[in-house]
Amino acid sequence: MFKELLKVLGESLRNEEYASRKGLLQLVDPRFKLACFFSLIVVTVLLRSVLQFLLMLLFLIVLAVASRVPQRAFFGRTSLVLVFSLVIVLPLPFITPGSPWLVFPLGPWLVSLSYEGLYSAALFTMRVWVSVGALTLLTLTTRFTALLHGMERLHFPRLFIQLTSLTYRYIFLFTDEAYRMGLAKEARTVRKERIIHFRTLRTISSMIGTLFIRAFERGEKVYQAMLARGYSGESRLLTQLQSGAKDWGFAVGLLFLALLIYFAPFIIPVTFIGGWF
Repeated sequence: MFKELLKVLGESLRNEEYASRKGLLQLVDPRFKLACFFSLIVVTVLLRSVLQFLLMLLFLIVLAVASRVPQRAFFGRTSLVLVFSLVIVLPLPFITPGSPWLVFPLGPWLVSLSYEGLYSAALFTMRVWVSVGALTLLTLTTRFTALLHGMERLHFPRLFIQLTSLTYRYIFLFTDEAYRMGLAKEARTVRKERIIHFRTLRTISSMIGTLFIRAFERGEKVYQAMLARGYSGESRLLTQLQSGAKDWGFAVGLLFLALLIYFAPFIIPVTFIGGWF
């Protein structure tokens, strides 16, 4: 458990390391990156062929390389969501009517996998993968404070920005708090306990409850301290964002390539592997 907590902290610190590198996306104004990547996600939702998703994924990989983001970090962040989406679409090949691709007996039933179901599952999985990959690339190449500044300038809801900011900051605080609680428990444990055991589960549930109580108390103290220092619900920024020709050029180029990918099946008609592309 302790190694996992340290891993979370390490991954978060590496986020700031990637955002401070001199790459393509790091030089773009956060407002333009937010608008462009959300537009990219909208275009991704509208895609309808595997060829389009492969081109979009290739485009994101090129952006990651140009931004000096390691492929291991990029694909590592999206692999968990990919596994989750595969679990969600697992029933689709079995329940979608269409031409059978594979038929096999399962006891008294005859189970079939349809081409249409496999195609729908592939589209859903790649749509989720590309969308999460775009958001991952955005967060890896942008400092969190700059991301909040961009949201503020794009007139995101103020409450959403404040909640996001507090949540991000409290993640580190409570991760450290959980680590210290776990370390104290280990110091008081004479022999190693099994993970799947009633006593171990009872201890973990007690630690989680204590952590929630401490989180509530800490939140009240921080809010009272903010009110004492003149907090009125409005966030004040010390820096001003300035856009230039490179930002407009990046936005126009990214949107042009996204639309080019969207119209790719009409420009380059490709039909093979049973029409999957």
